[in-house]
Amino acid sequence: MDSNHEDLKGVVKKEYNALEPSKGVIEDKFGHGTAVAGIIASNDNKIGTLGIAPYADIYSVKVLDDKGRGSVESIVKGIEWSIDNNVDIVNISVGLKKSDQKLKRVIDEANEKGVIVVAAAGNNYGLNADYPARYQNVISVGAINKKMKRAKYSARGKIDFVAPGEDILTTSPKDNYINVSGTSMATPFVSGVIANIIMQEPVKYSKTKSRFTSIYKTLKKYSTPYLSEKSDMKSLGNGLISLKKETNNEKIN
Repeated sequence: MDSNHEDLKGVVKKEYNALEPSKGVIEDKFGHGTAVAGIIASNDNKIGTLGIAPYADIYSVKVLDDKGRGSVESIVKGIEWSIDNNVDIVNISVGLKKSDQKLKRVIDEANEKGVIVVAAAGNNYGLNADYPARYQNVISVGAINKKMKRAKYSARGKIDFVAPGEDILTTSPKDNYINVSGTSMATPFVSGVIANIIMQEPVKYSKTKSRFTSIYKTLKKYSTPYLSEKSDMKSLGNGLISLKKETNNEKIN
């Protein structure tokens, strides 16, 4: 990501280049990482956009090249580095069509150590979700459009929650802003909500083996199923994630 962006200054705590570990500063020529980071943590200031969790620290991990291409090996290295650096959440806005043993192993390791993995379901136009989103110990995120329906490009299948994924205004390299769409952009909304949940009650959501289950249960309280597609878990999962929801006259903040 572009850590020098006017709306992202100071949010990056550490960075790592899984493609070239010896390389120093990471430059985002593709723009995908900067867009995702802006949705999560763009600064609470008087310019640009406001992130879902503007007080969260970002650990910037480059696993794709300047054309958006990568490998299972680079993704695994990135997750391993994240575990070693004691992160709370790994946002994976990329996907694979097939499961991979090494990827599954490192996801299981993250889960065992209390690291929450959130992954994009994929832009598969109604076909099955990508990996690692399809793993049971990963929170899979699909996209909805402005009509609160599944976005036409969003995958189906193993969907846990959905978030806005159409025409999302966010940060772009070199102090620019851009409207983008895709499950990659829906995913950081959920990661941001989880960051807020952990920051509000760090003791309750401490890094234990049961952390994933606790976070998942809380997310369900923050989700709103839509009656038009409530029976179709393959499209919308548990529903739309929100930071604020009222149920049975009880307000959750």
